[in-house]
Amino acid sequence: MNESKTIKIVAILAILLMAIGGIFVWQQGQLNKVFSSEIISQLSFWKLVPELVGFNGEKNYLLLFQNNLELRPSGGYLGAFGILKVENAKIKSLEVHDTNMFDHFGTVQINPPQPIQDYLKVTNWQMRDGNWSPDFPTAAQQVEYFYHLQGGQEEFDGIIGLNATVLEDLLKLTGPIYLSEFDKEFKSENALYQLEYEVEQGYAHRGISYGQRKTALKVLVKEILSKITERDIQDQVELKNLLLKELNKKNIVVFLKNIEEQEVIAKLGWNGSVDRFYNYDYLMINEANLSARKSNAFIKRNVEYQIDLTKERPEVTLKIEYDHQGKQIDWFSTDYQAYLRIYLPRGSISDQAESFEELGKTVFGSLIKVPTGQKKIIEFTYSLPEKIKQSEDYRILVQKQIGVEILPFKLILKGAHQRTYIKEAIIESDWEGLISF
Repeated sequence: MNESKTIKIVAILAILLMAIGGIFVWQQGQLNKVFSSEIISQLSFWKLVPELVGFNGEKNYLLLFQNNLELRPSGGYLGAFGILKVENAKIKSLEVHDTNMFDHFGTVQINPPQPIQDYLKVTNWQMRDGNWSPDFPTAAQQVEYFYHLQGGQEEFDGIIGLNATVLEDLLKLTGPIYLSEFDKEFKSENALYQLEYEVEQGYAHRGISYGQRKTALKVLVKEILSKITERDIQDQVELKNLLLKELNKKNIVVFLKNIEEQEVIAKLGWNGSVDRFYNYDYLMINEANLSARKSNAFIKRNVEYQIDLTKERPEVTLKIEYDHQGKQIDWFSTDYQAYLRIYLPRGSISDQAESFEELGKTVFGSLIKVPTGQKKIIEFTYSLPEKIKQSEDYRILVQKQIGVEILPFKLILKGAHQRTYIKEAIIESDWEGLISF
């Protein structure tokens, strides 16, 4: 397979998992550095890569452009989607659609999740809000369901979620891109704000119709693709590293219809799934921005997790500090209002919060509000199942929400003989903490 052709496809549209398998198989030494020999023996890269890029027939992918400046459970607000067809490692066609316009033609009534009804005052659940589950395979299939329900005709081999921050990182590689149609230069440090301006404000000043307001996104994506294809193969090392970083940080997540192919993606940690089988302590903090603005551009978090193992049932005090670093309320940002869900081991209990079961976890849910320019601490206290303390060591898996760049995390454990253990991490992907007594 031609490495350069494959890389060009994955660079913009995140069919990058196609390339990475092939790249590493060709470069066996590098593969050995990244994966254990046990995993290497399980991954059918030779079969996977040609199949995904269409060497055995055309492949059709649904691309979900998730704007994580407006955080949603599986990444970000689904303002646009794409349909990509590839064959023989070449792009046959690419269409980009405004999800809001697509939803406009929907006629079927479905009640949305209760928080969407209560806080967004939306009475019909449609594609743009379809990624409500923090589990990307679940969200991807829900979005596809709405696509077909509202008249979409395409059948897809896979669904790929791309967070908006991928665009910033790609522009660091290509350099600034000037769009003559808009007489504007898009740089890594301001591209997302510039695009938001064109979508929310600029289109009206330019005499562009509401239905065509996302033209800037379509043009910019195609220009970046053109820039990438012009790069020499000697320049591809940076691109490979970028693609791996985006996958590992869950800025790009993948769901494939073929079960064997999806198992490969899951083993690599690229499917964005909630871990249903972890048998120790567990935490996922998941937010859905319900303020209809891009306030997540200014939201920073710090998490403190205190656990007391001397109790009959381990007791936890979870503190989440939110820092809204925005300076003003305007068309771009406002006070942060989000529906917060805390995913915990099944059987966790609390007198403080109502709970429900989802994805094999006990979940606490509540609305949070953080005023612009202020800090706020959200605190939960709860008891874990007794089994959490039945191991010789203490283990916790913290799964970072798709779309959150980093999660500073501090673990404070109180063990036998009043001994205290402290562990800190800056979580960029999923993280397992281990304390040996």
